[in-house]
Amino acid sequence: MSREATGEVESFAKVLPNQSGAGFFLWASQGQGKSHFLQACCAAKPGARYLPMESLLDYPPEAVLEHAENDRVVAVDDIHLIDGHRSWQEALFHCFNRCAEAGTPFLASATQSPAGLKSVLADLQSRLSLLTTFKLPAWELDDFERLLGHLAHDRGLLLSEDVARYLKMRIQRRPIDAVNVIAAIDESSLVEKRSPTIPFLKLLGL
Repeated sequence: MSREATGEVESFAKVLPNQSGAGFFLWASQGQGKSHFLQACCAAKPGARYLPMESLLDYPPEAVLEHAENDRVVAVDDIHLIDGHRSWQEALFHCFNRCAEAGTPFLASATQSPAGLKSVLADLQSRLSLLTTFKLPAWELDDFERLLGHLAHDRGLLLSEDVARYLKMRIQRRPIDAVNVIAAIDESSLVEKRSPTIPFLKLLGL
């Protein structure tokens, strides 16, 4: 996934504070970077409320969403996880309406488009369908190889082109897998005091 592939949604996100009631719905398969993108949007806008649904479903939604419309941005990550949680669906429906009335941007991410959320409250699905929708594409091989190189560089590792090419063909093209494999290589390299060569990676089971 290149910068060109995400340029449209990045440009849209940059002007959110200046667009009353603007928002977007971002979807992609698991691990493609949608959570990272929402977090980046929130980090760039002090006063944003980031809501990772995976960690919040056991909490009372009314308390979590109280006065959310007064924040600069409301970002609901992995909103598909509310399937089977009626109280959360109703609370998010009302939160959406309050945000729309207050002009607060409402962002959401999921593993499917709004049209695919067939098990959630119909009124909430209808509201989410009003948002501008973007789909994050899968990472291309060359872009993923560069990602591996950047992650390694941040940890002080030097990946040769052969090693990066070897890795990209053996792990899924998802940012989370890239982060995990580079972390594992870094830890093992420190323990074994060895550089990340292909024979070394094979010893690690890669």
